[in-house]
Amino acid sequence: MAKKVASELPYNIDAEKAVIGSALINKEAANYVTTSLVEEDFYSGKNRLIFRAMINILNNKHGVVDSITVTDELINMKELENIGGVPYLKECSDSMVSLGALEFYIKAVLDQSVLRSMLTCIRTIDDEYRTQDIENINDFIIESESNFRDSIARRKVSDFEAVSDMAGRMREKMNRPSEEDGKLVGITTGYGSLDDITQGLQRSTMTVIGGRPGMGKTAFALNLAYRVATRGKVAVGIFSLEMDKEKLLQRLIAMESSVALGNIFVNKLTDNERLNVTNAINSISEASIYIDDTRGITLNDIMAKSRKLATTRPDLGLIIVDHIGIIGSSSRMSSKDNRQDEVRKLSVGLRNLAGELKIPIVVLCQLQRDVERRDNKRPLLSDLRESGAIEQDADLVLFLYRDDYYQNVKNKKSGKDNNDSLTKMDMDREKATGLPGDASYLEINIAKNRNGATKTKGFFFYKSFGRIEEPPPSWVEAYDENFGAD
Repeated sequence: MAKKVASELPYNIDAEKAVIGSALINKEAANYVTTSLVEEDFYSGKNRLIFRAMINILNNKHGVVDSITVTDELINMKELENIGGVPYLKECSDSMVSLGALEFYIKAVLDQSVLRSMLTCIRTIDDEYRTQDIENINDFIIESESNFRDSIARRKVSDFEAVSDMAGRMREKMNRPSEEDGKLVGITTGYGSLDDITQGLQRSTMTVIGGRPGMGKTAFALNLAYRVATRGKVAVGIFSLEMDKEKLLQRLIAMESSVALGNIFVNKLTDNERLNVTNAINSISEASIYIDDTRGITLNDIMAKSRKLATTRPDLGLIIVDHIGIIGSSSRMSSKDNRQDEVRKLSVGLRNLAGELKIPIVVLCQLQRDVERRDNKRPLLSDLRESGAIEQDADLVLFLYRDDYYQNVKNKKSGKDNNDSLTKMDMDREKATGLPGDASYLEINIAKNRNGATKTKGFFFYKSFGRIEEPPPSWVEAYDENFGAD
């Protein structure tokens, strides 16, 4: 029975002795106990020492756990007298339970351990609040919430599952006729050419959208958010660390209305444009898109706010972070190496958040200037390796590249008139391929795909109003033949 005394933390000594005794008597029980619990799960100091002896035997000496070997190990540890000697080991052995009942007692020990951890965490939070100067109450709340979640995380214990069992379920699924056969595994991106390769944005995965400034990362993220929300019929959360909510909304309106962003910004619209903008606002208001533009937001902030959004919107299907390079640091960075360590923690944290919420998370990443030093400025996975563990943690990596952007830069350096030069270039492209005059050709390179192939796809990027569309296949073939990468 669990003890409950006002001045003490909870424990269940009877359950602890049953678990220890079973491990002393039965080899299978010993393996089960030592892989299900840790030393800190035991409240009794005696039982902790006995459990430590068992772990030493299994890890260091590869031996068999029983009363004799545990006694010998406790002697080596000079702890036999401290646990009450051989009589206490016999007392535990007499408390053993059957293998069938052992899981119940292990759970009882673990439950008390988690409860102690929770109460200790609460007391620590209370003590810190009462005795320390809290400079930022929001950071204190978020950190306290994170620590409390960590204190209960161990209660969620999973075990190995036989591949034969999983294969049986998969065989049944594959042989079962279903109206869902052929449908996407994940949430649609809203772009058929991407969905064909990626099977949509998968649950519990992290997608990285990388590129140099000016390539259209934020524009693509907004197009993605709107298409996922409207076509996937799910809620989408956007953390915009660089651009405020109103500017993002203006971009969404321009994208949906096909009205130039500059005209919307200064509210200089024709009657027809104003009608298109009004219709766009009505459409956007129906989309379940949520934007947080908090400056200096930290990983803990993002995690806490995402959890809250997932609670209020159970249909949350996607989180977008724009961008990882300016997420607030949890500590003072003194060097480039420290910043890379910080980015590594951010990457792992966002990947874990995707797994916790069981949704895809899309993270934008600005690539380093090394890209600019190459003749071929199309991004490579090696460009991402400078950003900590992002490449390693990502399930899907999409690189954005626009050749006309670099042509523009080249013309500026040479003193040419960009407008005239670009117009001629666009005219040449339109003549060869039918590129719409206002459109830029955007390459999206699927550089990493855990669940499929890697490939580059082409898109029309209408820069004036920020919409990204898929061109006809015939156009892409013609473009690649005339202007594609070598």
